[in-house]
Amino acid sequence: MSEGSLSFRAVYQRHQQIEAQRQRRLGGCSAAAIVVATGLALWAVAQLRPATPPPYAPPPAAIAIDLAPEPASVPSPPEQKPPGPPQIATPEPPAPEKPPEVMAPPSPAPLPPVPVPKKIKVEPVRRKVTPSPPVPKHLPPPVSTQSTANTAPPPSDAPPSTVSATNAKGEPSTREASAAKASWQGTLLARLERFKRYPAKAQAEHQEGTVMLRFTMDRKGHVLSAVLVRPTGYALLDEETLALVRRAEPLPSPPDTITGATLTLTVPVEFYMEER
Repeated sequence: MSEGSLSFRAVYQRHQQIEAQRQRRLGGCSAAAIVVATGLALWAVAQLRPATPPPYAPPPAAIAIDLAPEPASVPSPPEQKPPGPPQIATPEPPAPEKPPEVMAPPSPAPLPPVPVPKKIKVEPVRRKVTPSPPVPKHLPPPVSTQSTANTAPPPSDAPPSTVSATNAKGEPSTREASAAKASWQGTLLARLERFKRYPAKAQAEHQEGTVMLRFTMDRKGHVLSAVLVRPTGYALLDEETLALVRRAEPLPSPPDTITGATLTLTVPVEFYMEER
């Protein structure tokens, strides 16, 4: 056999080997493609197949359930399902009873309107008031005066000339009498304040208070009796109050507008270390 025939055979065998390898590769790719296509087809069929319905449960006794029809799907091999329990018709609940109607009592007739009295405008009476004379500073309120005896009435056998003179002169007015009384009370309280003494021991012990003193005097200013209506509870201050009214004698005489042979007065006597 010549050298040329050997070379041709070798080339032919090599070509056969290459062709066989190409065929094997094509066969492997085709098999893989077939496997992939088959898998995709199976996956699509699985997706189109309806899901297995949940196990059937009997409905509640008071509710009836109507099952909706299943959606159309790709035909699949028929599956045998066990027959479910028969549905029991639920009786309808009884209609609620209508409550009885309650008739409201008739409303009472409206009362007639109450007549409103007309307002009458009363004009105030204006009086001219004369200011009373000023009272000394740091003095307690005005004292209360009470007459214990009245003056004797004028004799019935008085001469006509005296009566006519009294009428001509005229009695003092109420305003003048009030002014005279207030002036006398202020003078009396000022005299008591001037003769008042604050015991040193009471000041050291910080004893303070107001004593209500009631005393009786004649028209000449002499004190006939004295008593404490409301003591302070401190012996030094109470004793000083009783001594004060005796020390201040004679007291100012009352004006003629205050009648009575004797007068009973109630005055406050204050003992305070600092001015309130």
